[in-house]
Amino acid sequence: TVIGTILSSDKTNISVMTGDRMAHPVLISLANISATLRTKSSHHAFILLALLPVPKFLEKRKKARSVMGDRLIHECLDFVLHPLKLAAQVGMMMADPLGQNRYCYTPLAAYMVDTQEAIMLATVAGKTSHLTMADYKKFGDPFPHPPRTASVMLGQRHLIRQQVGIDDDLEVYAKEAMKYCLSGVDQAFWRDWPGAEPSKFLTPEPLHHWHKAFWDHDAKWCILAVGADEIDFRFTLIPRRVGFRYFKEG
Repeated sequence: TVIGTILSSDKTNISVMTGDRMAHPVLISLANISATLRTKSSHHAFILLALLPVPKFLEKRKKARSVMGDRLIHECLDFVLHPLKLAAQVGMMMADPLGQNRYCYTPLAAYMVDTQEAIMLATVAGKTSHLTMADYKKFGDPFPHPPRTASVMLGQRHLIRQQVGIDDDLEVYAKEAMKYCLSGVDQAFWRDWPGAEPSKFLTPEPLHHWHKAFWDHDAKWCILAVGADEIDFRFTLIPRRVGFRYFKEG
């Protein structure tokens, strides 16, 4: 039996104006639970798995602090998620709701985070797509770039280790990794999770990937192509539908 694991995490301020207190919870759920039930907080389909550290390092170099913080997050996730990775590899006997024992496997189905955290978890550098092989210079290309697969990134990490040691200066390692558009994290938590692909388990962020992408890109392209007046006219022609916004004047 395949029991897909769904994870979610987000760094959250727990104090306002004073205190500078932050929490970084990791929640866990199952892909076998219906999405209509999982999205309702009253059903408690997500449970707290761990609280990740929010460290403040004494290191004065900003780049080194960033690499240290990212590596710490991956090491903590590696420790917390080890039983799930082991079950995904060799399986584990569990009882279903009817009391029947089933041999279960726990692949990573999804990890829901915002874009900034997705870049950190995928271990790619800033201004780089965590889903494809494109960097910021190629974001405007009129064709899709190949997915950023785990095998490619792990192979690039192997090449980096041949040039720079893991225990060498963090800034030197990060500079070498930047040549491959990767971050300074050497041991990604998903590296030994069977079937884990960052380009697949990192889900889209609706606010930025859908809504803002439509207005900041698609809508502006259409306005530039046909003109603002024509866009307004076509919106006024859309029939009214219950539950949907109607643009009377475009």
